[in-house]
Amino acid sequence: MMNIQKSLPAAALLAAVTIPTVSAATNGFYVPYFRGVAGTDVAGWDRFTSGYNVANQPDMTGSNTGTRATLTQLDPVGVVLGSGNIYVGVGGTGNFNLSYSGLAPVGQISFQIRTLGTEIDYPGLRLNYLSADKPVSLGGTPTTLAIAPAQGFPGNNISLAYTWNITDPGVKDFSLTFKSTGEHLSLDAITLDVLPTTVPEPGTWALAGLGLAAWAIAARRR
Repeated sequence: MMNIQKSLPAAALLAAVTIPTVSAATNGFYVPYFRGVAGTDVAGWDRFTSGYNVANQPDMTGSNTGTRATLTQLDPVGVVLGSGNIYVGVGGTGNFNLSYSGLAPVGQISFQIRTLGTEIDYPGLRLNYLSADKPVSLGGTPTTLAIAPAQGFPGNNISLAYTWNITDPGVKDFSLTFKSTGEHLSLDAITLDVLPTTVPEPGTWALAGLGLAAWAIAARRR
């Protein structure tokens, strides 16, 4: 790891290190089965506008949450690179908060994230919400979507997916919080997909279709 003095200003730090940048088009993300279904939410971040203390609104084409989903980085050493990535440099680990406010109770959450260089603290990533006025904080096991060694930095350039099924009734709002395991994390892209409990899953539609077909056959026989 490069030895860089913490007293250097942010501009000097950026000039002193070669920060990995990759287009989010290569992030390896997948499209959840329910994306695009009426009543579902999707929010995506490809290029961030603030590296510190100001909420980033979704910029990905197709996002429909507006300000109901925002991503904020709270570590004062975070900056936005020319690539649109949020970079957390020397002296910081990043303190990210994705806040979501739904219009209907949440049934399923799909969260995908791509980072370059230092990786996030996987056990420390938490899904937080209130259930019957009691705080709930859940971890998750990530699925690796794409991975390549980071050049000149610890960790990997890596894309991950997390999924949660929410069984607590009436949960409309939640937050996702996470940090890196050390300095030199570059946040490249994020997507958030939310399936409300009011929207039937495809399996439900299939069963309903079979029921209607059976009813039609029985009606014809009569």
